[in-house]
Amino acid sequence: MSLAAFELAPNLLVGLLLPVMYVILKAVPVNTALGIWSSSFMIFMCIGGMIFANILDESGLLRRIVLWAGTKCKDSLIKLLMALMIAGLFVMQLTFSSGWMVTLILCYGVVKALHLENTKEGILIMIVGQIVSTTALNLVYNPLTIAFWGAGVQMAVPDFQMSGWEIPLYNLPLTVMQFIIVFIFFKLYKPNKMLNGGQAYFEAEYAKLGKVTFEEKKAAVLAVVLFAYIFTQPIHRWDVNYGFIIIPMLAFLPGIDIATREKSLDTVNLGFIVFIASCMGIGNVGGAVGIGPAISTYVTPLLQGCPKPVFLFLCIIFGIIMNVLMTPSAMQGMFPGPLAALGTGLGIHYPLLPFMAMFFANDMVFFPYENAYLLVLFSFGIMSMKEFMKYNIIKMGITLVLFWVIVLPWWYFMGLI
Repeated sequence: MSLAAFELAPNLLVGLLLPVMYVILKAVPVNTALGIWSSSFMIFMCIGGMIFANILDESGLLRRIVLWAGTKCKDSLIKLLMALMIAGLFVMQLTFSSGWMVTLILCYGVVKALHLENTKEGILIMIVGQIVSTTALNLVYNPLTIAFWGAGVQMAVPDFQMSGWEIPLYNLPLTVMQFIIVFIFFKLYKPNKMLNGGQAYFEAEYAKLGKVTFEEKKAAVLAVVLFAYIFTQPIHRWDVNYGFIIIPMLAFLPGIDIATREKSLDTVNLGFIVFIASCMGIGNVGGAVGIGPAISTYVTPLLQGCPKPVFLFLCIIFGIIMNVLMTPSAMQGMFPGPLAALGTGLGIHYPLLPFMAMFFANDMVFFPYENAYLLVLFSFGIMSMKEFMKYNIIKMGITLVLFWVIVLPWWYFMGLI
């Protein structure tokens, strides 16, 4: 995991190495080391989710959604920021958090078209791009999140089961916080309230798309079918994984035919899939060798008397520190289980809660290198390093305060603490 965290080896090689080393070092047998591949269709679900995101992008539906939202801004900057935020989060939900590049590119396109480089207005637009591309991982239903986090917690709580609606519901205050943060920065930066040409730009770009194509309509129908399948699972009781495997396949069939192998299949990063599977397997291996009980036995007594809210706050601080040292993927692979063991030892009811708090730090950074999405954003050159760090440090302080004011009361109300 350190090889991946410090980017010393490609994720594919790390993914191959992990299960092999478990067996070579005689930690667990082969069936346990590779159990994630044979115990469920979860890996197939991850692949299907990535393919489906590519299908929606290839169809043109995602770009139409964001541009349509922009046409509603009426040259008002605050309306534009909120429209981009809502449209971006909607795209992230449709693509199970894989559509971050769509929003980033469109935000950059707005800045370039209106000549807002190195201006307060341009920085605010790219701030929305950052929020959508990073914070949204804590806000939307994502099968990879369910796989990563749920499998990790099972290291400490073997019977833990995670549902798709839990993350969006339990982190609902975090969604509200992002709109508050954008509004606060709008007031802090004191930009021009009206954008000359903003409305005209969106209307012109939207007009270029023409009428909604048949391909976009078919993509929208497939998206509705998939989400209907997911959210009616308590009724039909079929495995949610089946939907992610079967429904994306429909896009390639004659008569539907809205996806191509070159754009929607060949672009799937299978090396990352292997890495994800190995990270998910950490929970199985950790549970088999008794890591969860060991942490509870030896570390929990050291936290004796620590108030639960303070512990959760310290999890965020720990996440901010780890963000400097490792990638978000490595954090998701390493920490759900140990933090679940510590949290349950302190009496926290929902074992995933400590890691949920820690992963708030996914969008609490000092430097662009801490998150690949932010590297892409920074590479556009819209803001200087000074502006990037100033925004993120102030945002970090606002988020930590709002965590006490909004998030903790909600978690108590939901009975998670």
